[in-house]
Amino acid sequence: MTQFDTENKDVVLAMALAAGTSAAEAARQTGVSLSTVNRRMADPDFRKFVADLRGQMLAAALGRLTDNMTRAADALAGLLDDPNPTIRIRAARSLLTLGLRLHDAVDVTERVRKLEEQANENPGPYS
Repeated sequence: MTQFDTENKDVVLAMALAAGTSAAEAARQTGVSLSTVNRRMADPDFRKFVADLRGQMLAAALGRLTDNMTRAADALAGLLDDPNPTIRIRAARSLLTLGLRLHDAVDVTERVRKLEEQANENPGPYS
């Protein structure tokens, strides 16, 4: 087997593992043994590669969700005009609940960011 084939299998294996595939299934998908998967996962550089790939996958998924949040909010807001009062009240509750949760999440994120800035500006005696 050439070096390219090995590197290519490592990438395919890492992508399968990053996507949440079990070690046994990843071995089957890539045509390697389970012991090879375990050996690769024992390598800190390979584990970091898998973690980095997983982070990229999550970031891409989050980006897609973010792109569609406005559309979802518009669709939910459109239900406020539904002739069925049950639909209207459920849409109103959902908008209020989700809006408050989003506000709280943004607020906490901003507070943490400010605390991190303060901690970086004024390192304590244990830094």
